Amino acid sequence: MTTTPHRVVIVGAGFGGLETTHRLAGAPVEITLIDRRNHHLFQPLLYQVATASLATSEIAWPVRHLMRDRREVTTLFATVSGVDADRRAVLLDDGSEVPYDTLVLATGARHAYFGSSAPSAKPIRPSARRG
Repeated sequence: MTTTPHRVVIVGAGFGGLETTHRLAGAPVEITLIDRRNHHLFQPLLYQVATASLATSEIAWPVRHLMRDRREVTTLFATVSGVDADRRAVLLDDGSEVPYDTLVLATGARHAYFGSSAPSAKPIRPSARRG
């Protein structure tokens, strides 16, 4: 008798999603990694790309390349439109569904300043400007 492996769906291929995938190495699971971008970007180094200190290829890597040695990992380039918790399925924007036994939502974070400008975005005082 063969049993179906435990299906883990991870939404997001940022640091959280990749770390979860890494920690599940060797576990008896099938992993589906879904992200709306086909690359992982190390954002803290974007300024070095902007100043030509680093090449883009040094801070952005294709997700499939990162998972190339992981036979139990399937990567999907898709946008998640919802989750049907009752049916245990992730809904994709193309109308398809991905069933799961365990769901990991690692979609990242976004800053919010509740309608005001960022704390570091302060105007320069006229007396501080150099002419």
